[in-house]
Amino acid sequence: MTSQEPDCVKRFREFVRIKTVHPVPDYESSTKFLLKQAEEIGLTSQVVEAVKGKPVVILGLPGTDPSLPALMLGSHTDVVPVFEEFWTYPPFSAERVPTEDGDFKIYGRGSQDMKITSCMHLEALRRIKESGIKLKRNVFAVLYPDEEIGGQEGVKAYVETKEFADLNIGFDIDEGMLAANDRINVSYSERINGQVRLTAYGNTGHGSQFIEGTAVEKLLPVINALLEKRQEQKALLAAKGDPSTNEHSGEFIAINLTMVSGGKQANLVPASFTATFDVRITPKEDPEIFKSWLKDLATSNGVEVEFLFPNEKRYITGLDKSNTFVNAFYSSLAKHNIDPLPIICPAVSDCRHFRAKGIPTLGFVPVKNHTMLAHAHDEFVLESEFLSGIDIFYDLIQDMANA
Repeated sequence: MTSQEPDCVKRFREFVRIKTVHPVPDYESSTKFLLKQAEEIGLTSQVVEAVKGKPVVILGLPGTDPSLPALMLGSHTDVVPVFEEFWTYPPFSAERVPTEDGDFKIYGRGSQDMKITSCMHLEALRRIKESGIKLKRNVFAVLYPDEEIGGQEGVKAYVETKEFADLNIGFDIDEGMLAANDRINVSYSERINGQVRLTAYGNTGHGSQFIEGTAVEKLLPVINALLEKRQEQKALLAAKGDPSTNEHSGEFIAINLTMVSGGKQANLVPASFTATFDVRITPKEDPEIFKSWLKDLATSNGVEVEFLFPNEKRYITGLDKSNTFVNAFYSSLAKHNIDPLPIICPAVSDCRHFRAKGIPTLGFVPVKNHTMLAHAHDEFVLESEFLSGIDIFYDLIQDMANA
């Protein structure tokens, strides 16, 4: 690793500096940056707004046989908010800080999340284009908005458009999760969003009285049962190994109490009380079984249930190497001595919207032995891992596009 900054790293840092942060992401600047990259590299470009103000940017490398199903390289453009006071360096400064072993840390919101993935894709396409190599299939880098808030006005709307259908996507390599150890992972499915709002109504009155049938009395057994379920799932995960690696996290149901509301003042028993849980249901289990359990539990206690995303379903991409794309994926990585670890992504991503349209989708970013700080303070990525990832994608894109 030299102190001289590679041009690809400069471009990566430029992208990290763009504040595509909610609640008001700067999609205009992001789109301008991406279109500039397309012009420099020599890619085709298209911007589609299925919802006004929510641009999906499609950058294309035409293949010699465009009738074949195309390869998609997916990633989102938005990032989550920051608590800047807890950062060592400003979260949108993309500081390049040397390490003791001669590497560099690139600090910034999104550096471990989607911005590293999208820049690896673009830099690999740049290298392919500059080499004059011709690929058989069309390749499209698709960069989409609003993933961090569910993608309802981003990918979910976009995949219903004619513009998306016209791409004729056969397979998607989308954003993945960094590996905490030396085994790079590949996600073939993800947890189902089971976020739920529980509301109880009860008798009210003066806080000095033992009032029967209060909202809190009805709600507490449901809360306690969910927290017991949480402890059960947590123990099962711990028995599998180190939870921080995310190797098995997606195989269990994550349950967290995230919001509690109700009451007007201390001496008035509230007429209603609400608890909101962030629930992520493993695709190894039918989500309707968990939902039915919770509905029965709530009903028996007089509590109303509202699932915030009631239509979410489970989608699983098969890893059978009889699939041309899957076989090319594994064969290409073998050239780099990579045997990826199949995992269920513990979070929810826009991959589910592509899978819902019948498009096999794998989450993959070739970064290993890395502290996982996506969405955390002082998020950073090692420059050496970014550069290595470009090399891997350079081969992977060619092998899959020529399969």
